[in-house]
Amino acid sequence: MLLPGAADGGGKARAGVTASASGRAAIERGIRDCANRNRAARGLDPLLPSRPLARAARLHARNMARLGFFDHTDPQGRGVGERVAIFDRGHRYTYLGENIAAGYRSAASACEGWMSSAGHRRNILDSSFTNIGGGFASGGPYGRYYVQVFGAPSP
Repeated sequence: MLLPGAADGGGKARAGVTASASGRAAIERGIRDCANRNRAARGLDPLLPSRPLARAARLHARNMARLGFFDHTDPQGRGVGERVAIFDRGHRYTYLGENIAAGYRSAASACEGWMSSAGHRRNILDSSFTNIGGGFASGGPYGRYYVQVFGAPSP
């Protein structure tokens, strides 16, 4: 979990912020690009986009905004594995990770926050992960919610 600190220039965004579908897609691309830029800088393979992981990330971002919570476990008690399973009917992904952030003004500032946090950075740079999905939603108490879902398929 990551909420912006005073040093990032972020703070809470206005709750009325909305993003069009094309704006959301650009932000979600930025969420994926964040991981791949940082991986490339360290000589790691890029993460490939995954539709099931992206859908799980978007679902979680939307739920946090709509239901007004900020946690890796949603009010239904589901974690990242259960959310991915909703969209990954073949249960392809067996190794999963998740980063969440809220209140940042942009995907770039959320990315900086993740990279400044040991646990979040570890997810981004985990060479076992091969795929990524990014999710974004606006609304709720923090205004903007960002989610990265990482995965690796079963051998």
